[in-house]
Amino acid sequence: MAKASERNPGKTRSKRKAPEPTRARLPIRISVDREALDALDRRAIAAQVGIGIVAGWLASWLVGGSGLLQYVISGLAGSLVGGFLLERFGIDLGIRNQTATRIVTATLGAIIVVLLARLIG
Repeated sequence: MAKASERNPGKTRSKRKAPEPTRARLPIRISVDREALDALDRRAIAAQVGIGIVAGWLASWLVGGSGLLQYVISGLAGSLVGGFLLERFGIDLGIRNQTATRIVTATLGAIIVVLLARLIG
């Protein structure tokens, strides 16, 4: 049998390009703003944890529960949930003190988080 170069003298054999691999795209793109992370103040984080502790304690006092870790987790999750829900429904608490507003918002959210956890678990 003749080689390919002998069948087509003077012509070079073209190389096939391998198909490019398809990349699966993730449905969510996460980007991190390094400048915002650098600007985070440790005092602000400590204040938010303190508000979470107070809100978690108030929520557990109102609906039951105990434990410092539980206070912190329910308070921090509650601040996210409460802030989201109050903003979503357009509810203004009418409290002029920003710290008191944060504590009340986090407490309301923590109560929701504790009650939902009891329903699920």
